[in-house]
Amino acid sequence: MMNRGRITFWTRVGALALAVVMVISFGLVGIGANADINLLGLFGGSQEQAQEQTQTSDPQEQISQAEQELEEDPEDPRLIRRLAGLYLQNGQTDRAVEVLENGREAAPDDPVIALYLGQAYQGKAQGLTDEEERTATYEQAGDAYAAAAELQSDRPQPYLLAGQAYDLAGEKGKAIEYWNDYLELEPEGEEADAVKERIATLLEGGDTTGGAEGAPK
Repeated sequence: MMNRGRITFWTRVGALALAVVMVISFGLVGIGANADINLLGLFGGSQEQAQEQTQTSDPQEQISQAEQELEEDPEDPRLIRRLAGLYLQNGQTDRAVEVLENGREAAPDDPVIALYLGQAYQGKAQGLTDEEERTATYEQAGDAYAAAAELQSDRPQPYLLAGQAYDLAGEKGKAIEYWNDYLELEPEGEEADAVKERIATLLEGGDTTGGAEGAPK
């Protein structure tokens, strides 16, 4: 279970992960196109690369169409992102994870696939009741966000999300490391004060194994 310090922190910082879900939802349902438009904007990608016209508003029909398209071209990153986004929108988290894990093998340099995978694992972890399994899944989310951060190291959001996931996984040293990277990129960011407070809480409580390497820079 999370302690009060975590709960207070995530009421402030956790909104970013929720925003990612809302982007997916808006992109797939609100405008009839996939979520890559906004997420690739976050990562500096091309809107033309992300454009995908949808002919139906029925979610299952969209999924079936996307499944068929990906089956025909299983290494197309755009199709991978689209199907995974539809699965996430439809609450089919395990299927999204499967598609994205395969997608990372097919397109290891695509930062948005890594970001989606982090969100999928984070959503999966939230629904787990077994503590050990939940923390392990949060760590997988952190690893995916960290991969997204490595692919586009000038973007602060993946570092913030990686820190969040690692904190929830109990990996305090890794959480502090990625939050420090976030603060270097966005020292005056909207979540900067909350991140600094959380780092201080972890350090003051001795709740980290990061030692000197995990201290704020």
